[in-house]
Amino acid sequence: LRVAVLALDSDVHLPTDELVSAATEALRLGDLELSERLARAATATHPDFTGLLTLAYALAWQGRGREADTVLGQIEPAGLTEDQLMAWALPQAANQFWMLSEPERATAFLKAIRQRVATPRAQTTLDALAATFAMNAGAPQRALGLALEVLAAPAADDTAVGWAASTAALSCARLGAFDRVDAMAERALAAGHPGLLRFTSGFGQTTALLMSGRLDQATDT
Repeated sequence: LRVAVLALDSDVHLPTDELVSAATEALRLGDLELSERLARAATATHPDFTGLLTLAYALAWQGRGREADTVLGQIEPAGLTEDQLMAWALPQAANQFWMLSEPERATAFLKAIRQRVATPRAQTTLDALAATFAMNAGAPQRALGLALEVLAAPAADDTAVGWAASTAALSCARLGAFDRVDAMAERALAAGHPGLLRFTSGFGQTTALLMSGRLDQATDT
């Protein structure tokens, strides 16, 4: 990563794949501005799939949803494999829902993508994100139902479990099912997804503690 940063300010031109790897690493470390800078350098002459996705994430997580939408629009979904389609569709839908504040568009987009994918694993992951959308749209009962279906599905991978379990944790807290929150939060954390999903799980636990009157524990959490 340090070599890539030094190369940006020199006359040395790193291969595109090395710049993309560095941009991805910067994103993982939470340095969004550096990730954007590296990804822009990588995609300036060779706008490859991974580079564009990384740039879109860096922009969206900075709150620049319109720019992220433009970058994602450079990817033509028609020729993508199912794995690539999923890798593109998830940030596309999330950006539409949260950054662009277009929940109806995002939900319709998820439904359209679900009709295009064939494997249970992909369908389950899309259902997990749909559950998160339902929770954030103010429908915790529906969100919990969708999330529990995902968690019971044999095809659910770590991504699906992370989305579904964190959604279930916060939905249970909002519905008053406080005794179920910790187990859901722990399952979400065990899936290994940091960032917003970890926040959602913790928010569920804190909400449950506050609403059950355990203020000191909520403060510690």
